[in-house]
Amino acid sequence: MKRYRYVIVCSNGCSQDLANNREFAPYGLGSRPVFDLPALLDAGWTPVRETPMGGSGNEWASFALLLLERDTTVEDYVAEVSPA
Repeated sequence: MKRYRYVIVCSNGCSQDLANNREFAPYGLGSRPVFDLPALLDAGWTPVRETPMGGSGNEWASFALLLLERDTTVEDYVAEVSPA
């Protein structure tokens, strides 16, 4: 079974996993640096497709949406339940 994940990658090196549900603002445009992509690659995620997203309205930053995939087992989908 495969799982998929999206990451926004900025030309200045920042990257953000969209599964984290936080607003994306690249470093230099009012936020602190976030580098989620290296951790995802180390965890076994593989890049599948890249889609250019254009710039941010300034001259120095451009963005791309990266699709990652990873093979998983059914056990990965079972939610952990704590005893009552």
